[in-house]
Amino acid sequence: MAVFELVSADWLAQHAGAAGVAVIDSRPQADYWEGHIPHARHLDGALLSLPRTDAPALARFHTLLGWTLSALGIAADTHVVVAGAQNEVNAARVAWALAYAGVARIALLDGGLKAWGGALDRAAPAVRATRFVPQPRAAYLATAEEVLAATQGGARVIDAREHDEYAGLRSNARRNGRVPGARFWDTRQELGADGRFAPRAQLAAALAQVAAPGERAIVYCGGGGRAARAFVALQLAGHADAAVYPASWNEWGNLDQYPVDASAIAIPAAATAPAA
Repeated sequence: MAVFELVSADWLAQHAGAAGVAVIDSRPQADYWEGHIPHARHLDGALLSLPRTDAPALARFHTLLGWTLSALGIAADTHVVVAGAQNEVNAARVAWALAYAGVARIALLDGGLKAWGGALDRAAPAVRATRFVPQPRAAYLATAEEVLAATQGGARVIDAREHDEYAGLRSNARRNGRVPGARFWDTRQELGADGRFAPRAQLAAALAQVAAPGERAIVYCGGGGRAARAFVALQLAGHADAAVYPASWNEWGNLDQYPVDASAIAIPAAATAPAA
């Protein structure tokens, strides 16, 4: 399985450009060309969204991963450092996708470009393309059918949307509600006030309230981004048996064959505060 870690700006300043290390900037293209960490390659995390999890959609996703990581010069043993603007969800989506594709060691620049503080570059990095053949780690991705099976037991389903989405008051799909039996996870607990990930012990204690240590966990949200960051938080907390349902409510909430729990849930006052 993949190793997930956080690195500091100081560490990256010493290792960016070193053999075996690749920095991926996950921000939108316009932001990347305005200035990026020297040697950073570009991959907008939004390009890795997956609206369906049926077999044809997964096959296309595997092709996309193979082509993209080949063009970026990534190999399975490359130490990849993902840098977003901060610790936003698309940086986590890239980290999750790398792990799913078969990359063994993945780091995030904790705090992203906001924490960098060093010189920025506008030049395109010199990259030698490689042949990357995805070796999908099925344990990191849950399909709609696997989520459906989890509603009958065997895994804990976690909802990483905002609480009013979880409560069925609004959604990004035709139907409102939640996956039956899903537990709510407040993603604001993942980051501290400075935008960096919360300490490991703090994350572990908070996440243990929604998934017991060692319990299989499947995380979803509206379109996979928030679920990916919750997945990263689980990994950092030592909860390795976790998966992202990448199509999330975009798929589940629009397909009638998947059950929805739309029963009323009171929204606690803390959940109505703006997300960090």
